[in-house]
Amino acid sequence: MKIRIFPRTARPGPRDARQKGFTLVEVLVIVGVIALLAGLSGTALMKWIPQANLKRAARTIVSMCQDARIEAIKRNQDISFDCNSTTNSCETRVDSTGTSLRRFDLSTLQSGVHLTGSLNTNFTSRGRASNSGSIPIKNNAEKTLTITVRPSGSIVTN
Repeated sequence: MKIRIFPRTARPGPRDARQKGFTLVEVLVIVGVIALLAGLSGTALMKWIPQANLKRAARTIVSMCQDARIEAIKRNQDISFDCNSTTNSCETRVDSTGTSLRRFDLSTLQSGVHLTGSLNTNFTSRGRASNSGSIPIKNNAEKTLTITVRPSGSIVTN
């Protein structure tokens, strides 16, 4: 049996166990897969943002209605809730003094969400709405959500 001894300057072969790292082809394949996934997720994100902004606006308006109703019960006086498509904003006020409690301007979202209808109602000290009606809101992608205030004072989104 012959034992081979390599000089210290000899390089190990390509399949030697001491060789570590990735080849250029492996790195390029990984970078390509990452770029493809980033492109697909970016496209999906751009489609999702307008819908998310529309839902955010709807949640804020529903929250304002609920706050106005609770405030009317708590203060034992009428609280007015007004959504105006001309100003693209909603506001709650104390009916007797006209003091503004909360205001939401949809143009601050900078997302193309706007009111396509108006509603003006008062919540009584018993939590009921004097006028029932719907508040439609629309985004740039032509998706619409409708917030309905019922005479009982309940608020529904569809």
